[in-house]
Amino acid sequence: MAKSQNKATTKADVEAVLAEFEGKEAVLEAFCTKTKTLIEASLQDAAIRYQSVQTRVKSKEKLREKYLDPAKNYKRLDDITDLAALRVITYYEDDVDRVAEVVAREFDIDAKNSVDKRVTEPDRFGYSGLNFVGKHLARRLADVEYRKFDGVRCEIQITSILRHAWSEIEHEWYDLKRVYPKKVKRRFYRIAALLELAESEFLDIKKKRTDYERSVAVRVEAEVPDLSLDAVSLRSFIQQNQIVEQLDKSIADLLRLKLVEGELSSSSLELRAKAAKIAGFNQVEDVRVSIETYRDEIVEYVERSSEFWVIGRNASLGKGFCVLVLAMMLAAARGETQAAEAMTALSLSIAFNVNVPAQVSLAQELLGIPSA
Repeated sequence: MAKSQNKATTKADVEAVLAEFEGKEAVLEAFCTKTKTLIEASLQDAAIRYQSVQTRVKSKEKLREKYLDPAKNYKRLDDITDLAALRVITYYEDDVDRVAEVVAREFDIDAKNSVDKRVTEPDRFGYSGLNFVGKHLARRLADVEYRKFDGVRCEIQITSILRHAWSEIEHEWYDLKRVYPKKVKRRFYRIAALLELAESEFLDIKKKRTDYERSVAVRVEAEVPDLSLDAVSLRSFIQQNQIVEQLDKSIADLLRLKLVEGELSSSSLELRAKAAKIAGFNQVEDVRVSIETYRDEIVEYVERSSEFWVIGRNASLGKGFCVLVLAMMLAAARGETQAAEAMTALSLSIAFNVNVPAQVSLAQELLGIPSA
């Protein structure tokens, strides 16, 4: 009995361990690819923005080094939990816990071997993240696509983009850092402290931005008359105003284009804000009044001038497109020069510069402006 126990605790030969690993390498690579797709889909379903999901299978050189590390007590290949590893990189540190909730729900987590590396001594700076060790859930392993991963464990690291950047930098000199002079090491960790400070500042700015956006949304809803027009206030107006929603749908139907329901991209939002400024609007109230005043004219302008517009077959319309149309109609009503300038400023000249005189004449007719 004693002999059997001694055999069980004997360290396996490193070459035998490497040979066993080599036999599993293809499965580990497939595991990483499949699991990456699963994590990405799970984060998207939870509406969590993330920078990327990275994967790696440990190299034979790193495996040999880790297995032979005297500070460890590895006896066999299965003792090493990070042969396959994935890293989820978030934009902000406060998103790490949100991602962790998703990972904990989607995987069978080994709590004993998982570690929260965000918990450090107050005078230590460097990599910070949440490292889970886990495997696929039993119900998922019953699926034919996952069956071959039964028994495969992995490490799932969750960290912010700044912490990830630090770990990549640190990795370049990790093996030699003990031999560097103290002055060099001190400067190195001063940089780590600065990155931690930068992360804190980004979080604070993010919170202030969110608070500002909420404040603006409330003021837009209350129709505060002197609210300045910018990309943030215009977005809230577009999201809240029912006439904008109705006009966008009418325009999409007229042009036979799909109306995208998702949130506007930053570039699309900036384009609409720029168009509103070109139209002479300085406050949200200016846009509201003009949209209400010219709602019928906007639809007719699209219906009658669209034959002059060059629109791609696969094009789609984002929310607030009616603001662009309103700006173009008002610019066209001022004459050909102003219409051309507006098209150029909004990068619409290629799509809308066909028969500009006809569009000018139409805009002037609809707005009751005598033609020159």
